[in-house]
Amino acid sequence: MGFNVNAKCIDCGNKFNISKGDGFFFHLLRCQLCGETKSIGFDELGELRLQYLKGLSGPTSIPSMEYDKHIQQNAQVEPISEDKYHKGVEAFAGKCKCGGNFVFNSFIRCPECRSIRIEEGGITMMYD
Repeated sequence: MGFNVNAKCIDCGNKFNISKGDGFFFHLLRCQLCGETKSIGFDELGELRLQYLKGLSGPTSIPSMEYDKHIQQNAQVEPISEDKYHKGVEAFAGKCKCGGNFVFNSFIRCPECRSIRIEEGGITMMYD
C-alpha cells in the first residue's frame, strides 16, 4: 500500500506532496534525475508479471491472492527473480521526458529545484 505525505524542500522552501509506494495493482516508479513519478499497472506488464508471480511462494497481497495462486499453479511461463522483474519493469517504464530513467529506488526530489534535501511531514492519504 502506498501513501502521500506533505513535504518541504530544505533548500528552496517549496511545499509539495510526495507519493510513496506501490498499490495493490500497480508500481510507482520515480525518475532518477528529476523525481517525476510514473505509475505502471500490473495488467500492462503482460508475461513479465506472470513470470514474477510464478516464482513467488505466496501471494503479493490479499486482494490479489486468488489471482496470484491461479498464476502460480497454472501459468506456463518460466519464473524469474525479483531483481530480473524489477529490471524488466524499469525497462518497460522507459525514459522520462527529462532524459532520466524511471526506477524503483530513486531519491525523492523537490519539483522546483530538484534538491534531494526534503523534510517529510504527515501522511495525507493512503492508496492501494
